[in-house]
Amino acid sequence: MKLVKSLLLGSAAGLVAVAGASAADLGVKKPTAVEYVKTCPQYGAGFFVVPGTTSCLRVLGRVRVDYLFNNALARTNDHNTFRARGYLQADHRTASEYGLVRTFIRLWINRDNAGQAIQNSTTVLNGAPAVELAFIQFGGATFGRATSIFEHGYSFNLVGSNAQGGFSDLFSVNQAAYTFAFGGGFSASVALETNAERRVGYTGFGQAMPDVVGSLDYSASWGSIKVAAAAHQLRNALVTTSTKYGYAVTGAAKFNLPFGAAGSNLWVNGTYFNGASSYAGYGGTSTIGAVAFAPADALVVGGVIQTTKGYSLAGGLQAFFTPTVYAGISGYYAVMDPFGAANTIRTSTLVGTVGWLPVAGLQFVGEVVYRSIGASAGVIPAGTSKSDITGRIRVQRDF
Repeated sequence: MKLVKSLLLGSAAGLVAVAGASAADLGVKKPTAVEYVKTCPQYGAGFFVVPGTTSCLRVLGRVRVDYLFNNALARTNDHNTFRARGYLQADHRTASEYGLVRTFIRLWINRDNAGQAIQNSTTVLNGAPAVELAFIQFGGATFGRATSIFEHGYSFNLVGSNAQGGFSDLFSVNQAAYTFAFGGGFSASVALETNAERRVGYTGFGQAMPDVVGSLDYSASWGSIKVAAAAHQLRNALVTTSTKYGYAVTGAAKFNLPFGAAGSNLWVNGTYFNGASSYAGYGGTSTIGAVAFAPADALVVGGVIQTTKGYSLAGGLQAFFTPTVYAGISGYYAVMDPFGAANTIRTSTLVGTVGWLPVAGLQFVGEVVYRSIGASAGVIPAGTSKSDITGRIRVQRDF
């Protein structure tokens, strides 16, 4: 009996020793790391997988604070404006057997001092949210509110720009568009865009068709080129037989400069219009040197629509001295010739900008703008001109 007991105890001790040696040899297994957020690198930085789906989402924000000064305004106007604007943007993407399905929305809320209204395609009152972009893309098709395919965007390289988190400050309209990508940097787009947001100073109208816009684009390592054209209907509601079609054509090029830090560039643009003023940069009533200037697509003379013709030329240079310090200068010259003799209007603008990006997403910008207007008759006394100088200090943070 003692022998059996000894054998059993010995066996148990041996088993414990073997088990202990095995545990020491194998080590303790570490728990598997949990991936709480799965990223979507195929769409770029910031995209993550929406839990429980195969879709990806990126949420961005921006706070922009401006101080603007214009000493040439009338005494009844504020000479300085403090502005705070907040943006919220969401970009949702899903891969499908038909191609990419993308849903995009961008909102902003503005607050100026003294309860002033602001302008962005349509007037938006202080504190009211504005839907700047809201569209669905399915393959090459775009439906909703998106940047007009007429726009080249070269003059918005950084401030307000595509470089910081995908934001842009280009003209956006409601549209249905399609883009054909041919490869090798070539693409072509065609769109039906809202007519109403493109009307400038033309009253007593309706519309029977949207604007028809087309563009050709080419991009390469050296830069890019864009040409575009638009047809814009003018239809007087009071004269049923009076309908005309305005149009605009544009060409632009951007060249990446070999000197300086990455981002240095030179761009040029020229636009001609006939009855389609907004495509050359004209908007609603503006004030230059205390002169209120209200351009128009057309006039009704003797029951007949008479179109306004004109052109604009623009160009700019932006140089990055370091990856975080840049300066730029750009100029704009435009001529508008409403129907009738001796009433040509000329406007010019010169913009100087300096900027500093101390950390990613944060920038401090200073800007000085010189503007002038001259007219042979109609807008201001014949043979005279008015000008003003405005300044802007901007602090902007993207997150």
